[in-house]
Amino acid sequence: MSNNVDIDKFKKSSAGTHVDSDEDSLKVDFKYSSVSWFFITFFGTTRMPYRIDFYCKKSDELFESVEDQERIQHYMRLRRK
Repeated sequence: MSNNVDIDKFKKSSAGTHVDSDEDSLKVDFKYSSVSWFFITFFGTTRMPYRIDFYCKKSDELFESVEDQERIQHYMRLRRK
C-alpha cells in the first residue's frame, strides 16, 4: 500500500493540476456540516468533511468536487500536510 494519494481516483484540471499538487497550484475547500463546525469551534477537531472542492489556481477552475465518503477518507488520510 502506498502512502500517497492515488491521483488516478480524481480528475485533473485543464492545466494539469491534480489533487496532490503543491499549494502554489491548488486550492482545497473543505465543506463541513453544522455539527462538524460545532466540534471545530469548541474542541478543535471534527469528523470528515461532507464535500471537498479542488480548484486550480493556474486556470481558476473547479476541476473536482468530491462527495463520496470513501474517496474523501482516502484523500484526508494520505494528503500532504
